[in-house]
Amino acid sequence: DHTPPDRLEPGRRLVAATKDPVIRELVAATLDILEQDTKQVLDQTHIARDIAARTSAGDWFATTELREIKADAEFFLRTYKHQREELKGLKSALEGDG
Repeated sequence: DHTPPDRLEPGRRLVAATKDPVIRELVAATLDILEQDTKQVLDQTHIARDIAARTSAGDWFATTELREIKADAEFFLRTYKHQREELKGLKSALEGDG
C-alpha cells in the first residue's frame, strides 16, 4: 500500500475542537506556515529530482545554476534548522503548561 499515513490527523482534530475565534485564527496562521513549508519542500524535491535526472542523462549544470541551487539549499538549511529549534522550545513550553 502506497497510501501515506495521515500525518495531519492531529491538525484535523485540533481544527474540529477549536471553537474560540482567537485560537482558530492562531491555528489558521499555523496551518498557513505548514502549507508554505510543504510548498517549499515540494519545490526543492522537484529540483533534486531534476538534478538526478539531468545528472544520470550526462547533462552538466552551468555554474550559475549550481550557485543558485546552493544558495537556495543554504537558505533552507538555515531557515529550517532555526525553525526546528524554535519548535522544540514551543513544544517544551506546551508540555510545561500541562
